[in-house]
Amino acid sequence: MERNNMCFCPKCKIVIRGRKANCPLCMGQISDVPDDVQVPETAGIKAFPVIEHRISSFTFIRIATFVFLALEISFGALQRLLPEDMPWVGLTMLGIFVGWLDVLVVMYIRSNIIKLLTVEAYVAVAVNIYVDHMTGLHGWSYSWVVPALLLGLGVITVAIALLTNLRPSEYVTYIVVNTAASLLQYIPIRLGLNPLELPAVIVTTVYLIFMAGMIVFRFRDLKTALGRRFSV
Repeated sequence: MERNNMCFCPKCKIVIRGRKANCPLCMGQISDVPDDVQVPETAGIKAFPVIEHRISSFTFIRIATFVFLALEISFGALQRLLPEDMPWVGLTMLGIFVGWLDVLVVMYIRSNIIKLLTVEAYVAVAVNIYVDHMTGLHGWSYSWVVPALLLGLGVITVAIALLTNLRPSEYVTYIVVNTAASLLQYIPIRLGLNPLELPAVIVTTVYLIFMAGMIVFRFRDLKTALGRRFSV
């Protein structure tokens, strides 16, 4: 900082950064910096550095929620005005809801990648089943989408656990939940909603074999994980 951008208080004997009307300490008269006064090396440093303003997570969630509500209300009014044979409005509203839900999920559990992917996968399962029912229930969600998502989720979970050196007790709970979800695939099969049951049977078999291996070789880790999660 140049000397002509500073002032000097003859009473306090201090150099003041910037052009001030009075000394901030004694409120006395100030003058230009005399030539015989040494300017400190810190004179060029800003007394009050500008701190970058960032939106907090809570504020971001509130903004996202407001946008979600505004869009849902707008499309709800549009659905009321349009003919009833316009299903795209309902699907759009569902997509907006899923987007808002994704924002909440990412903001709250972004530190746990396996948990984040698990929640995202089950949201995708629910959305695909809903869309299948909305478009005439052809069964493609039960035949292909649900088995593929469950299989992919299991592979990704194990891959992340191996790459990040997680202990079995830290990820086995997700495998247990996925195994239970794979067994639930037999409900649409029994109800006749799944026209092609082979993928569901294959995925369920894979999960059951994996769980059998965990019980035989990692029973202590399995017990520890379940005890921590469900207090058993």
